[in-house]
Amino acid sequence: MIIKNQKNSIKITGNEGAIIYDLLNPQHVENKIRYSLAYVNLFHGKSTLSHIMKTSEVYYILEGKGVLHINNESENVTVGDTIFVLPGSKQHIENVGSEDLKFLCIVDPAWKKGNETIL
Repeated sequence: MIIKNQKNSIKITGNEGAIIYDLLNPQHVENKIRYSLAYVNLFHGKSTLSHIMKTSEVYYILEGKGVLHINNESENVTVGDTIFVLPGSKQHIENVGSEDLKFLCIVDPAWKKGNETIL
C-alpha cells in the first residue's frame, strides 16, 4: 500500500499562476505504476500555458470554474466535471471564477518532460 499526502509531495510553482503537487509518479513510487497524478491549484484569473502532450490526460474538477480549451473547442468546466484529453491535443485551462480552480490531473503514461511541448 502506498499513501501519499499532499504536504509531503513534490511542489512545483508554475510561472503561469499555478501550484502543482506531484502526488503519484513512477519516478517517485516504489511499486511501478503507469500513470501520474497531480493536484493543481490555479489561482483566480490565471491560465495554464498552452501545451501539447504526447500522452492522454484526464482532468477532474474539485473546486471553482474554468474554461478548458482543447484544439479549436472551448468548454466551461465546474465541480464534478471529468474531461478526457486525447494525446496530441493543444490545450490549456483558464480560471474564470472568483476563487481558485482546483483539479486533479491524471497523465497516462506518466508525465515526463519529453512528452510535453509548451507553446
